[in-house]
Amino acid sequence: MLSIRSIDPIFNGIVTRNELDDILKHHHPKELDNKDLMPLMKRFASVQNKILIDYKGFMQWIKNNMIKS
Repeated sequence: MLSIRSIDPIFNGIVTRNELDDILKHHHPKELDNKDLMPLMKRFASVQNKILIDYKGFMQWIKNNMIKS
């Protein structure tokens, strides 16, 4: 979340696909280095602009799926 705050200082919950991809791969290089995360992020893309991702929804989805696992 600290990395996202530097990109989203007003905390509106939106980042670009590339920004989120870079952040995730920076913090989890071994697990995600050669992975294509775009299909996973697609469901959180803005309807008006497919480049923008609702990272709050994305993070909530990850938390929910971690609990199930």
